[in-house]
Amino acid sequence: MSKYNPLQVPSIPTQSQPLEMPILSISMPPEMKSLVEHGIGSIIVFEYLYFLLQVKNRDEQRSLTLAAEEYQKSGRQHIVCKQIEAVFQEHGENVKILCPILVDIAKQNQMSKSLLK
Repeated sequence: MSKYNPLQVPSIPTQSQPLEMPILSISMPPEMKSLVEHGIGSIIVFEYLYFLLQVKNRDEQRSLTLAAEEYQKSGRQHIVCKQIEAVFQEHGENVKILCPILVDIAKQNQMSKSLLK
């Protein structure tokens, strides 16, 4: 019997190869802001991807690529990055203050709302 390791992340079985996630930040790494831009962008794209995959039996990688392209081309990425820039200018890297604001940015910019129209 194997011992539970809390640091070992279980793999999620998929029908295909691991998904490739495009870079969604516009700031230069290794800035914290770059990580936040990519993280919030990923949350928004994956939330949209979830709903896209519910509609039809689609190829996961192709759908992820389309969702990321929609995020980038729709202007949503630009809006999110401007909001993140403003938050960092006002609050610096204070994680206690940033976290709830960043969650609100992700919620305000959900792309799945466009599927309900």
